[in-house]
Amino acid sequence: MLTKNNREDLKRLRDDPSRVVILGGGRGGSAMLETLFDEVLVDIVAVVDLQEDAPGILLAKQRHIATFTDVATALIASAPCVAFNLTDNEMVEEVAANILGVGGVIGGLEARLMWRMVTDLKAAKKDLEFQATHDVLTNLVNRRFMVEQVEQEVERCRRYDMQCSVIMLDLDHFKQVNDEHGHAAGDEVLKGVTCIIAEQLRSADILARWGGEEFLILLPHTDKKAALSAAEKCLSAVQGAELDVADAVRLQMSFSAGVASFSELKQGLSTTGMVDALLAISDRRLYAAKSSGRGQVAYQD
Repeated sequence: MLTKNNREDLKRLRDDPSRVVILGGGRGGSAMLETLFDEVLVDIVAVVDLQEDAPGILLAKQRHIATFTDVATALIASAPCVAFNLTDNEMVEEVAANILGVGGVIGGLEARLMWRMVTDLKAAKKDLEFQATHDVLTNLVNRRFMVEQVEQEVERCRRYDMQCSVIMLDLDHFKQVNDEHGHAAGDEVLKGVTCIIAEQLRSADILARWGGEEFLILLPHTDKKAALSAAEKCLSAVQGAELDVADAVRLQMSFSAGVASFSELKQGLSTTGMVDALLAISDRRLYAAKSSGRGQVAYQD
């Protein structure tokens, strides 16, 4: 039975439609919670299910969202709100409608369609985010994203007296590949080299396409000596591989690289200044390696 105060609270439903209660903690409710949790226009305030170990209930507890086993108690406690009924139970929808009004409950086909729309929008958003941060050809992170990662790593090194290094590398004689075998063959070389280098790296390392045939590797928790070893390991793997780039065409490639480490940077610089210096040192050494005959790693000036 609703008290007078309860009824007055529930009249405010229309004033705050972003507050959502999910009815049903099974597969559908859990998926809806997962889909809506990061949406800025939605505030999930409760999840309801008779089973306290339902997937949606457990997920809600992990995310510090209130959980209930009784629909009426949950809706009264959460008002003002709207309810997503994902139970396919007409009695649940009737109880919710009696408390919130018919317009306060989204259920049945309407709930499933809305979930599908939100899921599709979220997938599209993720796809756009991926496209904005990754290179289309190699699926590596792009330059813009990599700069952010280097900035974060350098800041960690400044704060916690840690080490990190970068390897900037450029494929040798890549223009010749395009000129002699075509740009399609060049694309296959880039993808093939990407796979070979990635196989040599640790899970914590980040490989980015820096531009054209140039790549950058960020090595967290890595001093200069270890970074040199990693660069030479990658170079050896690339030089030892044959890349299928076209019918009956197999190519062997190499690269030139420059290694730079956080320990080489002047203290007192801002994080941005340190990042710029780190990249400038690796770039300078890369071109020194090129000038010295290619197919090698430079680690000092």
